[in-house]
Amino acid sequence: MKRIVIAFLIAAIMILGACSTVFAAEADPNLTIVNPVADTPVNSTSLLISVKITKPETIRTTVLKETVTTQSAIAADGTASETRVVTWNSVFESENFTTTTNLSFYTKKLENIANGNYIVRVDTIGSDGKVQYQTSRSVTVEEKASDTEVFSNNSSGTVNNFLQSLLKSIFGN
Repeated sequence: MKRIVIAFLIAAIMILGACSTVFAAEADPNLTIVNPVADTPVNSTSLLISVKITKPETIRTTVLKETVTTQSAIAADGTASETRVVTWNSVFESENFTTTTNLSFYTKKLENIANGNYIVRVDTIGSDGKVQYQTSRSVTVEEKASDTEVFSNNSSGTVNNFLQSLLKSIFGN
């Protein structure tokens, strides 16, 4: 009977431990990543991070960049295989930012950002110095699309021609 009780206690501790680990990794309800906007690629070489905090808290912001490498291996039977390895490398980590008001914003502009996939992660730090919540947002940085000329001669359409004529009359050539 003692073995059954001990086994039950061990199972309960393992289940509760797994649940508490999952709970610690959920997003902070008092924190919103305002920028970068969800599911919107960034077409710039700079990345603006903006976090809204609606309760006195301490946060730390980290930006991770995806790096993909391919590793080739040849098995003993001579067959070749390739493995795609994805790693996330830190490109920015802020100092702790502490707010004492019920509405604050943390902003940071990162310059010279290369094209690729990034994760913006905001950790909410408790008074004991441990991470209580992790809030994250993925973002893709792409090449800036070429700007089209407003006064180009090859634009077609009546509306475009009207707008071009109007703008030319107001601002000149």
